[in-house]
Amino acid sequence: MKTCPYCGSGIKHLLSSYYCDFCELGIPREDIQEKGKRKDFLPELQPTVQDLSKSTREIMRFSIIELVLLLKLARKERANLYKQRYIFVQAIKQGALEYREGEQYTFIEYEKMTRKCFVLENLIRERMGYYPTFITNSFIWKMAERMIKSLQKDMVIRPSKHR
Repeated sequence: MKTCPYCGSGIKHLLSSYYCDFCELGIPREDIQEKGKRKDFLPELQPTVQDLSKSTREIMRFSIIELVLLLKLARKERANLYKQRYIFVQAIKQGALEYREGEQYTFIEYEKMTRKCFVLENLIRERMGYYPTFITNSFIWKMAERMIKSLQKDMVIRPSKHR
């Protein structure tokens, strides 16, 4: 039986769409569940550095764990850009003025990556109420474990025995 991903109720098929009477919502085809199962938010693939070039509108569609993984990547990229810029700045201080263009370029890229970090932090904050200061492998594993555990309880109400 096709069910709502939010309440577990059976849904109606209307021409080319689905509808849940309890939630009073249209349900996209990709969100439909079976027999009260909960929607799985664990991604099949992890985000990559290339995903950092996506627009905010595109990134808003990522799941919470994808956003956290992407923030970890963005912070690493930003740190690398900072280190590169630092090398250019030190060379310029030593009189190697030919590195000015490289320093300016890395500053622009550093600023873009910092803004991308802000976007990711705020998207995470919207969903979790906070964003993680440090993203360790342990943090990600615990998050994934909790997501898997939350899939185990189906949204099914057993009929009353006293009817």
